Amino acid sequence: MALFKEVKCGRCDRRYSALRSRCPHCGARKNRDGKASTVENNTRWQVIVGAVVLLAIIAAAVILITTSLKNREPEPSNTSRPTPPTASSGVNVVDGTDPTPTALPGDEPTPTPTAPPTPTPTPEPVVNSITLSSSDFTLFRIGEQYTIQATISPAGTKATIVWISEDPDVATVDENGTVTAVDRGDTKVSATAGGVIQECIVRVRADAPKNPEGSGSSSGSGSVSLSHVDVTIHSAKSETFKLSVKGAGDSAVISYSSGNSSVASVTSDGTVKAVGNGNTDITVTVTENGETSTLKCKVYVVN
Repeated sequence: MALFKEVKCGRCDRRYSALRSRCPHCGARKNRDGKASTVENNTRWQVIVGAVVLLAIIAAAVILITTSLKNREPEPSNTSRPTPPTASSGVNVVDGTDPTPTALPGDEPTPTPTAPPTPTPTPEPVVNSITLSSSDFTLFRIGEQYTIQATISPAGTKATIVWISEDPDVATVDENGTVTAVDRGDTKVSATAGGVIQECIVRVRADAPKNPEGSGSSSGSGSVSLSHVDVTIHSAKSETFKLSVKGAGDSAVISYSSGNSSVASVTSDGTVKAVGNGNTDITVTVTENGETSTLKCKVYVVN
């Protein structure tokens, strides 16, 4: 549909715009009224339709422009600038954050208690055995003392020896192994270290006078004494010890005898040997210058 009215050439019978004065095809001059088109008539309504279409295009363009302007963000107004925060507000002026927020009372975090480390137990020193300097001895007066020496194996171990008296009313013992006679009787003193225990028999004979030489008693008037007065030996090992007389001259006649040879035997030179379990006395007779002294040694035989 043409927007402007058309005319038909009278020569070539072709149509062209009524605005032209000549036919663009053959150059013939247009008639005053032109020829009416045989295909379609250029009526007045065509002009109206064309105008309506043009107005519709203009309206669509206006709507598109208006919609585009509404979608754009508005420019900030210079008259409505926000007031910058002051330093007293605690807000960072640059980025608006509060670098040091003020904690309210009672908002402090409760510290978590730290459990104390578990102490590592000190390993107990290893002790294989304990050897005592005496396994049986006798004290002859109240207050008399005797120190037991203890040797721990293996050597160099730092184990501490604990000394205990079975009956402190008979004899006491201190931390150094020193035994003190308290009253007449028998008891045991034990040494403990590293789970190992070793015992020693202690006999207190308070009614017997102490010999200045440290051993033996005499029924004669001489000053002789024995090297041992109370000995414990072991039958399983057939242990022996040598019993000798102190203070006797070269002319002295000395004889030895056992009160029970099934427990302990003795030779003519004073060698005592364990035979079986039990106890007995080894009697020693010393004759010198017509005087006779009788001495005794108590022997205990154990396994």
